[in-house]
Amino acid sequence: MGEADLRQNRSHRLLRPWQVFLQASKLWFRHDCVDLSAAFAYHAMQSLFPIVLIALSLAARVLGQDEGLVERVLSGARQVLPGSAMPAVTAGLNAFLRQGVGAGLLGVLVLVLTASNAYLTLQRGADRLWWDRPFGLEGLPWLQLVLRYCRLRLKALGLMALMALVIVLDRVATSWRLPGSPALVELFPRIFPRVLDLQRPFSSGLDLLSTLGFSLLAALLLLWMLPSRRVSWRNLLPGAAFLASAFTLLNLLLGRVLVVLGVRFQAYGLVGGVLVFGLWVWMIGVLIYYSQCLSVVLSRPGRAPVDPRS
Repeated sequence: MGEADLRQNRSHRLLRPWQVFLQASKLWFRHDCVDLSAAFAYHAMQSLFPIVLIALSLAARVLGQDEGLVERVLSGARQVLPGSAMPAVTAGLNAFLRQGVGAGLLGVLVLVLTASNAYLTLQRGADRLWWDRPFGLEGLPWLQLVLRYCRLRLKALGLMALMALVIVLDRVATSWRLPGSPALVELFPRIFPRVLDLQRPFSSGLDLLSTLGFSLLAALLLLWMLPSRRVSWRNLLPGAAFLASAFTLLNLLLGRVLVVLGVRFQAYGLVGGVLVFGLWVWMIGVLIYYSQCLSVVLSRPGRAPVDPRS
């Protein structure tokens, strides 16, 4: 019996990761995360573009108006957005940089109000996953509801500022890495003739690791800011790691596929670009909600959802 129990315990330990993903999938289906992802994609059609535009504009403000630095910011956007959206992003970013602070204040205000809609959609979905209902709305007077509405809009703006900071750090880390700097690329081949054969894969691996690291930071910040009630960083870390890895893998695997789809749908004009962009955003929403399901399952395995008043 002792050996049989030991084998059974080993089999349970081997199946435990699969059970975690299975429970997360059950939670994902129970809360209709497919519909939540579709709602997120719908709001993202009017919200995600302003979010990215504000984040890139803030990052460009920090990096300055040097064309090389702005081009590195736009290269980061090309890794995230479909190619059909890049001309509009580039034109909007350049117009934002040419304007003064006062001239663009009204436009930024309108963009903030529009961009926060996607954040509010994700927040309501996060509250459903963690506590089965929106938290903090019971018995609130109208004045506190208005203050809560304004606070959520400011929170969405803070999230955009944090994303802009992550973009800046990613671009700076990519441009300052030693193996890819132009000076070392010119110096090392003179000393070591075969250094370029080793430098290229090392540089690509360093790019991938830095992108994965900053994606993990951005995913952790996103999952931390979404729920109405604070959730510990330890509970959010597994979901953030899954979201960062899945998003990086999605870009690597589907980047060329989306380009091919965009070329196929060019005959439909703007409608084709909207279809491809909506599909891409829907997949991002699926990953965000499933990563939260993983965090919920791992934070309280085998237990019912926690009552937020407890």
